[in-house]
Amino acid sequence: MPLDRFEVRVSIQKVLLGLVLVIVPLSIVGLYLTARSDHALAESSGTYFKTLAQMYSNDISHQISDRVAAVNLIAAEPAVVAAVNAANRAYEGKNEQAINEKIGKVESTWGSAQSAPTAKALLATPVSETLRHYRDMDPRLLRITITDERGVSLAATSKPAHFAFTQDQTWQNAYAGGQGSASITNILYDEPNKAYYTNISIPVKESGTGQVAGIATAAVDITPILASFQQDSIGDGAQAFLVSDDGTVVSGPRMDVFARVKSDQFAALRDSLGSVNGRQNGYLDADLSSGRTIIGFADTGLSKSYKNLSWTVVVSQPEDKLAAPIRAVTQFALLMAILGLFMITLLGVYYALHRKQQFADIQEVLPGSTLAHP
Repeated sequence: MPLDRFEVRVSIQKVLLGLVLVIVPLSIVGLYLTARSDHALAESSGTYFKTLAQMYSNDISHQISDRVAAVNLIAAEPAVVAAVNAANRAYEGKNEQAINEKIGKVESTWGSAQSAPTAKALLATPVSETLRHYRDMDPRLLRITITDERGVSLAATSKPAHFAFTQDQTWQNAYAGGQGSASITNILYDEPNKAYYTNISIPVKESGTGQVAGIATAAVDITPILASFQQDSIGDGAQAFLVSDDGTVVSGPRMDVFARVKSDQFAALRDSLGSVNGRQNGYLDADLSSGRTIIGFADTGLSKSYKNLSWTVVVSQPEDKLAAPIRAVTQFALLMAILGLFMITLLGVYYALHRKQQFADIQEVLPGSTLAHP
């Protein structure tokens, strides 16, 4: 006999049991998976920020090394070495006091019009012409000055700030008591060129003996290095900062280089920088005043050779902005779990009320019944 209709009858107890066995475990698993996804996102983002920081760090180290190499090339220029040696030989046989008095006299009037003839003669030497050629070939070289072993200027691309640099700390660091050492100053600003720069000083050494004969100093433009940190964001909203070892921001988004702003991110990762595991990990998840933040970092390594360049690259982004897409999924999973539990509760209440009503109806039909409540 053909069936006119097909019916499936399932007791409400089985429906409730099925819902409990399906919805509750799935909800718990969903919440667990989204929590794991949140943690995995933090780890992958931290690794990504560490990689970005390392890329910035490597680029900075390469650019600084490239600029130092350019000044080294000038210090090793045969014409420069010959001029420095000739200037040093000119002191031989002369009275030390007379030499110092002559140098001091010129230095005392260097900032006045009285020094014009001396400065003009200095800038007209063949070595000064060679220096201008180097400057024209490399726009990063803003100014170049060559001094002898007494710190006296003997060639330059433009009038030097001093005639004698023996009292200048940068010159003293490079001369290093006759031992010779590459030296780089803190960041300075050149108003005429509208450029940030550092003075790089390299010893000029005698060809045969290797003894320090003088110092080659160049004002070198580092504006492009700092500019790479001044964009509002990189990637999908992260920000990069160049920070010194005292926590001061050297360069960052919309930050003045000389504002001396302290970095919250660097303050949070000080402990990590102090441990081997922290440095190897390269990132951390920290609570800042702006909220939970993922921070990647990398040391430029420049402080090993240049104490004024103790720089660390920091790349960071608030966790709420980074995890916004997955947070929406997490909230949806939580909503579904709450909704599922609510539906189970609602069905349970309905079932209890329905059974109670059925029992009341039976008692009305059979007033004398002794049926027990199920």
